[in-house]
Amino acid sequence: MSLSPTAAQRRVIAAADPVTGRLKGTEAQLAALVKRGLAFRHPRPPHDHFLTPAGHRAREAADAPEGPKPPEP
Repeated sequence: MSLSPTAAQRRVIAAADPVTGRLKGTEAQLAALVKRGLAFRHPRPPHDHFLTPAGHRAREAADAPEGPKPPEP
């Protein structure tokens, strides 16, 4: 079970590179995303952080519209 990301973490996820999923943020933000399973740290230098499939799903869910609104009476 993963916790929902904080507002700052959602901003980092939203700012990720659309093609590669490369993340930029503070070490604390990136470490928290890794702990939640939304990102991973690449083992080779420069040890950049990238979104996991779960992180990509979180970004897509945040970008998706919430659905049609019911008509008001």
